Amino acid sequence: MVGLFDFFNYAGLLRTVYIVKKPKIFIDDITINAEHLGSFKWDVTSDGYQLKQQCIVYLYDPDGKEVLQEQNCTGSSQVSNVRPWWPRGMGDPDLYTLKVEIRAADASLVDVYNEEFGFRTVKWDNEQIYINDRPFYCIGFGMHEDFEIHGRGYDAAVMTKDMNLFEWMGANCYRTSHYPYAEERIKESDRRGIAVILETPAVGLKGFPKANQLLHMQFVEEMIKRDKNHPAVIMWSISNEPHTEKKEARAYFKALIDQAHTLDPTRPVTIVYGPSNYDNDQTADLLDVICVNRYYGWYIDMGFLENINRSVVYDLMLWKEKFGKAILVTEYGADSLDGLTQEPAVDFSEQYQDELIRETHKAFDVLRAKKVIGGEMIWNFADFMTGMTTTRAVGNHKGVFTRTRQPKIAAYTLRKRYLGLLQQ
Repeated sequence: MVGLFDFFNYAGLLRTVYIVKKPKIFIDDITINAEHLGSFKWDVTSDGYQLKQQCIVYLYDPDGKEVLQEQNCTGSSQVSNVRPWWPRGMGDPDLYTLKVEIRAADASLVDVYNEEFGFRTVKWDNEQIYINDRPFYCIGFGMHEDFEIHGRGYDAAVMTKDMNLFEWMGANCYRTSHYPYAEERIKESDRRGIAVILETPAVGLKGFPKANQLLHMQFVEEMIKRDKNHPAVIMWSISNEPHTEKKEARAYFKALIDQAHTLDPTRPVTIVYGPSNYDNDQTADLLDVICVNRYYGWYIDMGFLENINRSVVYDLMLWKEKFGKAILVTEYGADSLDGLTQEPAVDFSEQYQDELIRETHKAFDVLRAKKVIGGEMIWNFADFMTGMTTTRAVGNHKGVFTRTRQPKIAAYTLRKRYLGLLQQ
């Protein structure tokens, strides 16, 4: 059965499985709030903790030097000479380590946990996102955890290849479309300084019953609890391409947006819009940042590449004028079959994909100059498998890389643009 989502949802165990042996009293959760100017707050919760036991926290800088020690599970401090975490092109992605120990009354060690994090601040206004009080223009990819043979199963080698290609391309961010990715990938993003928009597994929602909302709220809570301490995570995406033109969508998403703000007031919350338009959406005014997917020259006006500049600018200007929010373009692009070359360019040729991207970039330059958009993300990083439909020739081929991570013509065009933007 083909679902509402445009990717192949492989069965089986997709992620690493860990068997954890815990003591009777164990560290259950750690919440860290660390800002780039040195403000540092921590909150450790443990299961079975008793007053006669000690909770000791140690803070180590990126060089492994101890800079703080406190005997309290909850506290705050001002750390001097902080080395902030920065995304690529803005500075070094320095990581600190918080070590937490639970000790018995006789000082014997009961449990210990090390949590890496970064001193990093995210802010936003009606124009863009700021990291550590500096403007951050997101340049990167939507993608899928997908590869030949093992599908969506976690593979450290493939993940490393993807990250290396991000750096080669000059990208500084990506979206976990359309589900939270493996934690190993998020940790590697911390280490490399690649920002992440983290997304729930909620794609193409058409109905908004209470049962769905309760499950969706569970997704939001679990996503934020797992990844709240990662400095690379800069935004929470509640859903991809839901039908927010329906009136019942407003109450449904308001509860989710409020929940995300309550669980984490330090990051912006977004929805990625697809079928909805500025004039019928019921939810965008509730958000911090608006993300929009648009396929001019592909699903809209295929073959009329000369219309892309005007259409993209007009469309996004209307979103901006109505809602006055920062806007990111999170999807645009076209399918191209590897090795299919045609001149003049026709649909599914590598030339058509490349020319469409070039024309869309002209529109982005206009919108950037007008301070309408705060980022641009191509769809897609690499070709991926989908269910069988008449519009998919053995999967989705909107990748600028093939499924085996070989570059198409468009990859070189995009690389030139991203490397140029990264230097600005």
